[in-house]
Amino acid sequence: MTLLRDLSMSDIVSRIGAVLVYAWLQGLLLAGLARLLGDRRPQFDGRLSANPFAQLSLWGLAVGVLFAMSWVRPLRYEVASNRLGGWGIAVVVLGGLIGMALLVPVADLLRPLALLLPQSGAYVVLYVIGQFQLVTAGSVLLNLLPIPGLAAGAIWQAVRPEQGRRLPRYQSLGLAAVTAAVVAGLIPSLGAVVLPYLSLTGNA
Repeated sequence: MTLLRDLSMSDIVSRIGAVLVYAWLQGLLLAGLARLLGDRRPQFDGRLSANPFAQLSLWGLAVGVLFAMSWVRPLRYEVASNRLGGWGIAVVVLGGLIGMALLVPVADLLRPLALLLPQSGAYVVLYVIGQFQLVTAGSVLLNLLPIPGLAAGAIWQAVRPEQGRRLPRYQSLGLAAVTAAVVAGLIPSLGAVVLPYLSLTGNA
């Protein structure tokens, strides 16, 4: 596969680490915001967890490694439990994505700390930080698409709550369509475009 030939082993390993960190933080942030607004559904589903694998989507991991854009395992919300109702879902989604975007420049602040490590360890940490920033920047933009399965796709739970039972099917179809669009090049490498504007160092 051409894509795999274009990636070195260090690229693949660091991307895996970056996607794991991204998925953990993004899932935890979305679940935490929902809980703050009174919705315990993500907590009951085990998403308010320090375990990164509770948030990880295997397809999101694969796309993240190959294309530096990813998503977390879809969360379910209870609109009726949210203090803001349907608007609360929008607050959770936008707050979660904005929070992740803010972590991109925050990650730059960790670079001086990484330099305190032995040279080989510092190189690994700096590389993972760079990959995390790239994956996160691209993923935030990707997840703004209101497609079931992506973060912003949760808005349909507020718009069409009666379709709750069919939601897993819609999410599977939505993520399949997103994966196909990314592989076909219809969705470009978003992280490389936006990262210079988010990172304090301006690196892509």
